[in-house]
Amino acid sequence: MKPSELCHVAWLSLAMATGIGTSQPCHSAVYACVEENGHLIVSDKQEDARFKPFVPHSAYSPAGSGIQPSRAMLPSTFAQSIQYNTLIRAIAEEVGVDAHLLHAVIQVESGYNTQARSPKGAQGLMQLIPATAERFGVNNADDPESNIRGGARYLKNLLDLFNNDLHLALAAYNAGEGAVQKHNNTIPPYPETQSYVARVLSILEQRKIKEMVKYPI
Repeated sequence: MKPSELCHVAWLSLAMATGIGTSQPCHSAVYACVEENGHLIVSDKQEDARFKPFVPHSAYSPAGSGIQPSRAMLPSTFAQSIQYNTLIRAIAEEVGVDAHLLHAVIQVESGYNTQARSPKGAQGLMQLIPATAERFGVNNADDPESNIRGGARYLKNLLDLFNNDLHLALAAYNAGEGAVQKHNNTIPPYPETQSYVARVLSILEQRKIKEMVKYPI
């Protein structure tokens, strides 16, 4: 993904999190710095010259970006994750992955529907295909705890494989590690995979902003 596209994802996340550009009011100033790699830093004060007041563009999807807001980004979906917060945090600590990342993947993969099925046979909250479920010790993919633990172990395995490059790990989660390796350890040029990575990153940033900046979301 290009740095400009990553920045777009980050700014879109900030807009959704603060309510700017939506019907939800923002209650105080927000300053943000988007680094070249797309990492978003948010503060309620101007830390240094890099931090600029957040002013949304008139449209959140610039021409040619290829990134569109999705239902999975909407603030209302955060309420659906509450019932799994404790379980996800425990598994995240056990496996050594970010709990926000697990939430973001689940949100995109299944929308927190334990009975979700894909045409390719992926099952449950983290949409594990049977081979992946077996590989990571998941006996019942419909069981939330087993499914999340298996998906978390798979994500951890991918992060280790790709030297903690989150973009490549997410691309591999969607398209398979072989596809990423086939394309010289870059995000494969598949629209579905590129969109998937952007959506997960956007939701991940939303969740982090919500934690750092105490605005209602």
